[in-house]
Amino acid sequence: MKKILLTTDLSEESKEAFPLAGKIATLFGATLELLAVVEDPAQAALMFALDFPVLPEREVVEQLKEKIERDLHQLTEDSFPELAVQYSVIDSVSTVHDTIIDFATKNDFDLIVIATHGRTGISRILIGSVAERVVRESPLPVLTVPSHRS
Repeated sequence: MKKILLTTDLSEESKEAFPLAGKIATLFGATLELLAVVEDPAQAALMFALDFPVLPEREVVEQLKEKIERDLHQLTEDSFPELAVQYSVIDSVSTVHDTIIDFATKNDFDLIVIATHGRTGISRILIGSVAERVVRESPLPVLTVPSHRS
């Protein structure tokens, strides 16, 4: 195992996968990359409600990506002080889970590590589970780390 992809949406739940991903990377001498996928929330809501895309303001998306990059930089310094962790912020090209899978396969990752949010009931139905879809559809091995914050 040479390359590990760790996904995050910057939530506390997603950060629960960080220690395990760091340990695996250290154990195997693998590189670790942190990935955040930017999905415009208004766009996602409108797609759900209207079934057609609405173009987001490019300036708003760029400001959001810059903020996420700053947060990821700080997270890598705080969470992985002994590892040289790379990070990427990318726009969602379709669904978040498809974007994660596409990024992982195109960049030859050996493993995807993703935390679960532990949603159940109606919130899981309405919001869906990115982790579940990644597990179901990824051609690569996926390690899920359950959240204990629900």
